[in-house]
Amino acid sequence: MKFFWICSIVAVVLGIGVHPQGTAEGWSEVSPLIEMAAFAEGEQLEIRELNITLKETMNIKDLAAVESAIRHYFQSTHIREENSAEASKLIFTDGHKRNSGFETFTVIVPKNDRKSFEVVYTSSSGGTAPLAAQLMEHLIDRVKAHVFTDKVSLYSYVKAEKNGNMDEVLFYQKFKQSFNIATVEQSIEDSWTSRSGYTTRWGEAIDLPGGPMNIQIGTRNLGNRTVVTIGTPILTAEY
Repeated sequence: MKFFWICSIVAVVLGIGVHPQGTAEGWSEVSPLIEMAAFAEGEQLEIRELNITLKETMNIKDLAAVESAIRHYFQSTHIREENSAEASKLIFTDGHKRNSGFETFTVIVPKNDRKSFEVVYTSSSGGTAPLAAQLMEHLIDRVKAHVFTDKVSLYSYVKAEKNGNMDEVLFYQKFKQSFNIATVEQSIEDSWTSRSGYTTRWGEAIDLPGGPMNIQIGTRNLGNRTVVTIGTPILTAEY
């Protein structure tokens, strides 16, 4: 059933003319993940990882209903329990091994606060599958309707690489121009850079002393290759 559903998504995506090789300017009506992936591919970077994370804090009275909804999300659900002094965790993954790791739910119940709990959903892809970003976006729509409410927060990032050294100043200038970014904060070291900014293309933002922020980009020069990580509204991955 899930394979048929994913194939149906591919047909819909192709039918509306969404193509992964477009430039950032061509994605004004679609999601940040697709825009970021399209820009990276347009700059001849090799995408290594695509990631979308949903987070929401909920009332403890909804815990049983949410856990049930997650169990029914997968055809076969594998559940792992973890406990610490601070919280108990239930980690839900697809029971079919071939899908393990692609989608994960984590339910976190703090031990010092029995009034609320947190649900974290992560969808990740190696970035090599055709239409990976588009498929992930459709998965997110399904997950939102199945588990979360309109109070959910969404984070996404693209991790990519380029062989050898990269002119990160020129790369950022292209990125800034393509997305019309106002730079809010930046940190530049010998082999590492981090810049945060704001673009009107995307709505959700985080307030910083220097102004609102909804995009962050980091680069790291590893000598034989350069790693670029782009995320919104803030990076949730190491870079």
